[in-house]
Amino acid sequence: MRRGLLLLVCLFALVAGAPAGAARVGLTTDRGIVQSVSPLQLVLRSLDGSTLVFQIRPRTVILVNGQPATVSALQAGFAATVVHDAQGRAYEIRAIGQKRAERQIDKGVVVSVSPGLLVLKQADGSVVSIQLGPRTVVTLDGLPARITDLRPGDLAAALHYGSAPAREVRALPRPQRRPL
Repeated sequence: MRRGLLLLVCLFALVAGAPAGAARVGLTTDRGIVQSVSPLQLVLRSLDGSTLVFQIRPRTVILVNGQPATVSALQAGFAATVVHDAQGRAYEIRAIGQKRAERQIDKGVVVSVSPGLLVLKQADGSVVSIQLGPRTVVTLDGLPARITDLRPGDLAAALHYGSAPAREVRALPRPQRRPL
């Protein structure tokens, strides 16, 4: 009797401690790095280097950093665990990662420039300050230049990601006024 009770307690502990996905018969779990994502499909590079493709369905549960999320929150580079059936239909996607900063291109007239900062006045009248770094690539009139070659009044466009230093600044000399 005591042995039977011990066996029953151990069996209950195993069932209670099993992950939620394991209760579903016929499902498999794969882990890897998200390569691409669309509203209907997730491509994962598995830990063994193989590429796996999963179908995302309306009932697919998606968690990003432990929080309920939508497909749009998934990004390439996230680490992910996918619970799926033999046909590749995803039932649950758990992903961990940080959202990348959005690509920005700020355009305007140079107000001021220093080795670490470019200030532009945009067409709508707003002023934007863009950090510059040692790896910022600068061109002036299509030719390689230094940031200190830019002058107030030049037209410029700066490519950067969020608040990170600009990756590239392309500028044109200020338009010359012709005498009447």
